[in-house]
Amino acid sequence: NDSHFAQSMTAAATTQAILDALNPKQTPSQWESAFVRAGSDWEDLTVRAIVLGLAPQLHARLSQWPVEMPPGAAAKLAVTYRAQAQRNEAIYTQLDEVLVACQDHGLQPVALKGVHLAACYYAEPALRPMNDIDLLFTPAELPRVEALLAELGYGGKHKPAEMGAGVTKHTSTFRRAAGVEGRTVNPYLSASSDRMIEPHTSLEESWFGLKVDVTPGIRERTETAVLGHHACRVLNREDLLLHINLHFCFHLIQGAPAMVQLTDLLAITQTGGLDWETFIARAQSYQAAPYVYAGLKLAHDLLGAPVPAAELTRLAELTLPGLRRRIQALGLADILRRTQQKPLTSIPQRIRRGFQDRAAAAAWAADWRGRIQVWRTLFQPARTDTGQMLLQKLKSDA
Repeated sequence: NDSHFAQSMTAAATTQAILDALNPKQTPSQWESAFVRAGSDWEDLTVRAIVLGLAPQLHARLSQWPVEMPPGAAAKLAVTYRAQAQRNEAIYTQLDEVLVACQDHGLQPVALKGVHLAACYYAEPALRPMNDIDLLFTPAELPRVEALLAELGYGGKHKPAEMGAGVTKHTSTFRRAAGVEGRTVNPYLSASSDRMIEPHTSLEESWFGLKVDVTPGIRERTETAVLGHHACRVLNREDLLLHINLHFCFHLIQGAPAMVQLTDLLAITQTGGLDWETFIARAQSYQAAPYVYAGLKLAHDLLGAPVPAAELTRLAELTLPGLRRRIQALGLADILRRTQQKPLTSIPQRIRRGFQDRAAAAAWAADWRGRIQVWRTLFQPARTDTGQMLLQKLKSDA
């Protein structure tokens, strides 16, 4: 146990060194002296940056600084950066093809998350890893979208919204057969060229009964941006910041990788031009203030994101006291503990994770009704992958 604790402390220190390098107010000399004091383990720094999806950003930052890096570490970061640049170029080519087809069929998608952020909010697209192409359509458009993707050679997988953890924002994913090769558990280490396309019909974040939906009214406020070589609808700045805060928090709740989403919050706030009054009113109207408070507080504390103190105070006041205290106690070690979990290899592990996931979700519920909503999903085992596996095992044993 002591050795595990020591390792997690090292992981937190190394991860903080990566985040410190990305802090917009950081200086090369300050960073280097702090890194030396922490033990200056370059191998751990580079490998961890690659695993967290932060290697391209770390490469770009350290390349600008007069910092002496061991050749092996520098080469690892450079190779990862170049691979990401090529991958993102291929993604925008893939996106171009889909956008042209959508235009020909009278469809108006809204580009979400990575493809929007990489093109419009990062210094260069290569800095923002992407694992799929997320596009928002209306529910009425979805059958035409699925037919169009089939025409383009994509095979679809469907999962009912009531199955598993109850994810509702998209119930289908599309991938071309060639893209199956080279996949890994970690999205930032995947070598496959063609990315999966996820047609969303809402922006609702949901996990075992915990739900927040910012979809109503969002399409009417979209703007146009050029992504790759084509214009596309995108979320406006305030809606994007709201959506990415929710996305980050739900990654945290789900135990999914979340560091790239944390740097997204830095990228958006650094760009400036935010109408904070509108943003906070909108977060409140969608009952999303606690998630926004958590995301922006962590981005501010861990990355130096330029979030005005007055706005953080307002968001704290809009958050219930118990949840506010939990959010204020959250730190990097908590994020790593939740988001860097080992893959599940047995049914007992899956059952234990099921309890942990529901506990993580219930902790964010606004009241006892919300907590009941989360825990009642335990009594619907046939709807979960683990429940299905148990039923199959019982049948085979019978």
